[in-house]
Amino acid sequence: MNKRVILWTNLTIWYFLCVGMVFDMMIVAANWKGGDLESVKCLRTFFHVSEPGDYFMIKFAVLFLAIISPIVYWRTSKPIRNLLLIALAVIFADIAFTIIHFLPINEYVGWYGEKTELDPVKLKEMCQSWWNYNFLRIALDFVGLIVSGLALHKSYKS
Repeated sequence: MNKRVILWTNLTIWYFLCVGMVFDMMIVAANWKGGDLESVKCLRTFFHVSEPGDYFMIKFAVLFLAIISPIVYWRTSKPIRNLLLIALAVIFADIAFTIIHFLPINEYVGWYGEKTELDPVKLKEMCQSWWNYNFLRIALDFVGLIVSGLALHKSYKS
């Protein structure tokens, strides 16, 4: 089996994660970023079939491939291995940041789980915090995409 398939799959999954995050910011989050009660209630009804946590499937796919890729390239190439280890650190940081910062906001807003009454002032603050810090999360994902692309590029040069 050609080991580059792992790198191509890794890069593809990173790409889907980044595009999904940008789509979420431009299309979904743009509708509720102001934090008013009506837009958040509308979003709650939007998530009647799925929930925001469903996007973790792609994050866990990235995590899985970010673990497998350096293992496959461990003895082949040190520069590729180092780039893949950076990508692994990035996805760990992304997941930790998501769990620490975004999960409590998602739980309060009630996009999944119990639908509680919302305090308009607290809701506005949380929505603004989610919106502002999501740019950092997108930047992390973009770094993971670039580093994975560089690893694939180096596999063709070596």
